[in-house]
Amino acid sequence: MANWYKLDNAAKIFPFIFSKKDTNSFRLSCVFYEDIIVENLELALKKALHRFPTFCVKLRRGIFWNYFDHNNAKPLIKEENPTFGFSIHPRKNNGYMFTLSYYQKRLILEVFHSLSDGTGALEFFKCICYYYLLECGKTIENHGEVRSEEYEKLASEQVDCFNWNYDKSVKPYPSEPKAYRFKGHLYPDYFTGIVHASMPIQEILEVAHRYNATLTEYISGVVLKGIYDLYFSRDHKAKKRPVALFLPVNARKYFDSQSMRNFVLYVRIHTSYTEGEITLKNMVELVKNTMKEELTKEKLTSRIVSNVRFEKLFIVRILPLFLKTIAMKIGYQIAGEDANTMSFSNLGKVNLPSDMEAYISRFEFMIAASNALPYNMGGITFKDQFVLSFTTRYMERYFIRYIVDQFVQEGVHVEVETNDLEVE
Repeated sequence: MANWYKLDNAAKIFPFIFSKKDTNSFRLSCVFYEDIIVENLELALKKALHRFPTFCVKLRRGIFWNYFDHNNAKPLIKEENPTFGFSIHPRKNNGYMFTLSYYQKRLILEVFHSLSDGTGALEFFKCICYYYLLECGKTIENHGEVRSEEYEKLASEQVDCFNWNYDKSVKPYPSEPKAYRFKGHLYPDYFTGIVHASMPIQEILEVAHRYNATLTEYISGVVLKGIYDLYFSRDHKAKKRPVALFLPVNARKYFDSQSMRNFVLYVRIHTSYTEGEITLKNMVELVKNTMKEELTKEKLTSRIVSNVRFEKLFIVRILPLFLKTIAMKIGYQIAGEDANTMSFSNLGKVNLPSDMEAYISRFEFMIAASNALPYNMGGITFKDQFVLSFTTRYMERYFIRYIVDQFVQEGVHVEVETNDLEVE
């Protein structure tokens, strides 16, 4: 790749809005059956960065836009702090926009969203795990499940698919209303609480199929019912704003893309709970109907146009970077942060060579919570296990408990882990 390149459309906003309150990062974790050997991990990371050059970068400030420059520094690998919060500090990380850490058998990749989305980062993470196991002397036959050096490095992996698929003849997506916000007690010092709910994938799928829904649709319905029962119905000011559940969508399959940069769009499920009886079945139906209506190439292209047209405005292009910073922060608060109640991202199934599966017990996927969006959820499936990870800035746990209890009542066996911080 070139020594430098432009940030993709989605990536441009995140450097402007990064703060301790909102880190705009996410985590992937892999749990091996054996303790991690750091020396082997260092060699694996070096090889993976060579295969994925879009991760081997540092952020630079230009006159008009930020840009990525190739990073020649050594990437750091650290032992994980068990009381972590989501936060990447490039100056403390040799300029890298991701961190790789470990704790006993667990390997953790945290990624700043400017680098990539969850799908792109998962491919990078799989490559690290693959080379790590090879360095440990394991024999693995890779038949294309991992994008390693044996397989062609496609130029299309580095494409900005937002600009590539921009069509000025398509009308932009209509603006969306401000969303309902949770109320609760924040942890001090930006601590992030994490709860992993692990369950057999077949059991939770059987429950979803009872509602004629996908896994994402069913869980989204549970979330909307929970928000109503625990918050919305008890808040006399709630009806002034609708609940908006933000569901990221991997756009690659709709636009035939191989990009490893950001190419995630989204669907927002809106409800003010004013139509019909508030039942779980009705909430699942709402999600299903919205997904069916919104997940078309035409609607997704409309969202691309909404995202890209701002940066193409002449006045925006000629603004110096310090003025863009002000404009982008305001724009994000209006069109992004204020439009969401919470988000749920399901990365789907992790496909690995069968030889690798014997050395790994599970994967986890977490989206950073923020003060404005204090609850977020990430889901991922590996082998026969689905892990739903909750991240929260709130001390209260009754919303998370509500969702897990719903699964248990439906007959799903759920195992829960948490990093709860006891506070006075």
